[in-house]
Amino acid sequence: MFALRPFGYAETMAESKSTRTTDRSATVNAKATATKAKETTASQAKAATAKAEDTAKEAGKKTARTASRATHAAAEKAQATAGKAVATGRTVAVEAPKKAAAAAGTAWMVIKARKVLTAAAGAGAAATAATVVVLRKRAARRRRPLARLTGGRLGT
Repeated sequence: MFALRPFGYAETMAESKSTRTTDRSATVNAKATATKAKETTASQAKAATAKAEDTAKEAGKKTARTASRATHAAAEKAQATAGKAVATGRTVAVEAPKKAAAAAGTAWMVIKARKVLTAAAGAGAAATAATVVVLRKRAARRRRPLARLTGGRLGT
């Protein structure tokens, strides 16, 4: 038996049947390949999703650890600073009365010894005046006679 081809050529029924079988097997093979590809892609997508979830969980844990460490370090620094401030406050509180007592003691000593201090200051002033006089005479003695006559302009 004969069948017509698309362009009018005759072919036998056996050829037509084998062509259909080949077409069917190619379709079945294509469907099987597509199914396998779907399964492979789906399994790969599941694996990638699981890996992404693991990575996200790990990143979350690391972020939490880092934040915890930073908070702990900040708390330690704040505690150390507070300790230093307390120590400084204690030192100031202890030393302030000592300084006030020392100043009061000095003032009282000045009041008690005012006569002695006045005499000492007077003696210091007298000694300074005497030193100036002696140095002037000594400076005048260093000049030669011509320099003394001319007021130091000639013959120094």
